[in-house]
Amino acid sequence: MRPTSRLDAWLFPLTHWNWKAALITAICRAGACMAALWHSPLHAREHFGAVEAAYVLLTAGIFSAWQQQALGVKPRRLAWSIVVLAIPLGSLAADCALHLWLDHGNMRALGMGALIVTVISAMFHWHVMRNGAMLVGRNSNSFVGDMKRMPRLIATFVSYPVRAIISRPRTVTMSAETEEMKIAA
Repeated sequence: MRPTSRLDAWLFPLTHWNWKAALITAICRAGACMAALWHSPLHAREHFGAVEAAYVLLTAGIFSAWQQQALGVKPRRLAWSIVVLAIPLGSLAADCALHLWLDHGNMRALGMGALIVTVISAMFHWHVMRNGAMLVGRNSNSFVGDMKRMPRLIATFVSYPVRAIISRPRTVTMSAETEEMKIAA
């Protein structure tokens, strides 16, 4: 191992800050915040929005860089666990802690919905990155090129569970009664 590779690994989140993920995450989270807080007074929405924007723009690019870096982890299940579970759930925990501190526990908009959206979003991010989109650095495409690929990537992500179920080998299991009938005959 060359002397700079360990340093390169530590600097990866800074050298590969994923501005693509930060931009898209900020737009999506802003929309989600506005929808979740539609009933709140304007000053509360502004405060929540400012906290979200600062947090997301600062951290989403770094978290996404860690996810991109984890694509190289072997075995693949460990990489998936890091990209889909560890990093996003750590990010959500930090987000909740920040809101708990700043909003004094008034976090009705967060909860199980945020957890579900976080995991599904992370699974989609895994799918997109494994297919070469939304990456930064040496192996990246342009943002416009990534956006052009999104309809196909969304379709393959949504259709994957259906295809997995259809292509799953079917095993025929016999009930105890059927087995007894065969034995009796």
